Amino acid sequence: MKAPLTRTLLFAALGLAIAFTACKKDDDEPSSPSGSQSTPPTDPRAAYTGNWLVTDSLWLDGQLYMNLPETYVLSITTGGTVSDTLWFNNLWNDGTGYYAILSNNFFSFPSQNVSGPYNMSGNGTFSGTHLFYQTSGDVYVHHGYGEKQ
Repeated sequence: MKAPLTRTLLFAALGLAIAFTACKKDDDEPSSPSGSQSTPPTDPRAAYTGNWLVTDSLWLDGQLYMNLPETYVLSITTGGTVSDTLWFNNLWNDGTGYYAILSNNFFSFPSQNVSGPYNMSGNGTFSGTHLFYQTSGDVYVHHGYGEKQ
């Protein structure tokens, strides 16, 4: 009698072990076709990088300078920087790059040297494929808007 009971208990234990093993969650994620375990997150700044056709107007002491806005191509890049920084290359069509700190779709230009004793700061926003900004320094104020190309 002991042998059938032992055998029954052995089969029951084996059945439970197989059931628990089959229900165990796999620790490994399935591999992608390239062999990596998971896809790296995309850079949120990527939506804002590229070329923008910008129209910029310069105001001096509250008066539109030369009564003519200027249109040019502004290139926005990450510049290999940390995840909250964008570079605005050719801002004001001057060929120079200035950095801004990005938060969601808003950005701000911390105070930075423009030319000689002049510094500028400002802010702006991205709205879909549109860009709006304002920068100021001394008696100069730039208002700009653009569309992603």
